[in-house]
Amino acid sequence: MAKVQEVIDLIEAYAPLETQAEWDNSGWQINLGKENFSKIMTALTVTQSVINQAKKHGCDLILAHHPLIFEPLKKITVGEITDAIQNGIQIYSAHTNVDLAKGGTTDTLCEKCGFGLCDKTEGFINYKKLDKKYNLENLKELVKKRLGLDCLKIINLEEKKTIKSVGFCAGSGGGEIPEANRLGIDLFITGEVKFHEAFEAKSTVVFEVGHFDSEKYIGEIFKRVLGDKYEIIEADEKRPYFYD
Repeated sequence: MAKVQEVIDLIEAYAPLETQAEWDNSGWQINLGKENFSKIMTALTVTQSVINQAKKHGCDLILAHHPLIFEPLKKITVGEITDAIQNGIQIYSAHTNVDLAKGGTTDTLCEKCGFGLCDKTEGFINYKKLDKKYNLENLKELVKKRLGLDCLKIINLEEKKTIKSVGFCAGSGGGEIPEANRLGIDLFITGEVKFHEAFEAKSTVVFEVGHFDSEKYIGEIFKRVLGDKYEIIEADEKRPYFYD
């Protein structure tokens, strides 16, 4: 059996809780006071499917990116929370603190898209200048191939053809578009943009790659942080939507 607190200490040393956004709820979601665990399951989102997989594989500690609990609970009904508790599964989430961490979700998105590492950070945006002007159409095909996408949403209000700088924000980064404009970022790649946020793009081209696909590498990040000491199983997760 391995020590629960040892795992939590490693995660919080990498992505301190105090760095999370004010509105976030990173940290313990279900803490049953168990000091030891057998196996870890990593997941982007704690769904009933993830709970079922944890039970099947004998995982009694789930490390997730998205918090299971965001808003104050007025009651608890049958579902993920009760199922986890009844089966002795503890759940811990590391969300915006991992988004902001070096090598976290946003840095990983940059690497997976084929741009290496960003050298500048402003809030939730990581960005870099490119060595030359790049054809936007070619970059679109590159990002689709690298992330395994059939299509992506493009916001290009000024109908740009080339770009010289690129920025990233994993997850719901639509609210960061005005900042991307201010920073002079030519291409901003993020997971999710709301309708009215799209009109803020102005001088910045935006690739919306999907919330899931922008953060689906969270298992790799957790494994890198924890090393090879623990038995870690990555949950089998799929997009909750499809393109047709």
